[in-house]
Amino acid sequence: MELGIVIALAYWGYHSGKNTIQSTLLSIGAPLLIFGFWSLFDFRKVVATPEPFRLVQELILSGLAAVAWYTAGQRSLGITLGTISIVHHVLVYILGERLLK
Repeated sequence: MELGIVIALAYWGYHSGKNTIQSTLLSIGAPLLIFGFWSLFDFRKVVATPEPFRLVQELILSGLAAVAWYTAGQRSLGITLGTISIVHHVLVYILGERLLK
């Protein structure tokens, strides 16, 4: 799923730029910014119950990627990524797993 998020953000960045330089910078910068934010927090060290915070963080990031696909004109990919993200997170908890191990 992370690869889909990276590709979505890079695709959005490339198609959002007004010229080649902007497109290139956005296609590299958007994934770096989002995954930089994702790696910034180690919820296990910050809060007593980190699992809900990690869930919200992952849903926000995958939601942003789904919106990136959608707004870049790839509506079916956006809907697919959003659906996969929701199904993935539901299955994690149904199967008794955790996001943070």
